Amino acid sequence: MPALKNTTPATDVLTAEEGPDESLSATAKAETALDCSKLERFVGFNLSRAETLVRRLVLEHLAPCQLTLAEFSLLSLVSVNKGVNQRQAGEVLEIAPPNMAHLVDRLANRGLLKRVRGRQDRRVQMLSLSDAGLDLLVQAEGLVEEQEARVSAVLTADEQTQLLALLNKIRTL
Repeated sequence: MPALKNTTPATDVLTAEEGPDESLSATAKAETALDCSKLERFVGFNLSRAETLVRRLVLEHLAPCQLTLAEFSLLSLVSVNKGVNQRQAGEVLEIAPPNMAHLVDRLANRGLLKRVRGRQDRRVQMLSLSDAGLDLLVQAEGLVEEQEARVSAVLTADEQTQLLALLNKIRTL
């Protein structure tokens, strides 16, 4: 992520000959010209900026599959956790129960996810991938791996290992 330094004064003035497209690019340029050095010393600011960039890249790569990041994450989680229930998956993905129910409904309605009522507790819904869900997940994983390669290309192998270790360490807070 490049450092943002104040090289030109920011302006929101739209001249008569500028259309909306020119205005947006001028605004974007002005925003990147701001001095962010005070913010860049904070871990949270840098994590947020990096997360925003990576999320955008992932969503661009997932677009052909018509999956959101939450949908992709749920399909991935279910693929390696046979018999996971909706509540467990929601807790791991930090998705509130009502939102998780909606997410599961969307994937089930698309024929990507199957729900089976628990034998001991009929209120529990066990999740599994359908054949179509598995096929789409394989395609989506390939696209996400392309994006990961792009992000990882700016880091050495040691830096990638260190970054993952540090991010996992922060997640334990």
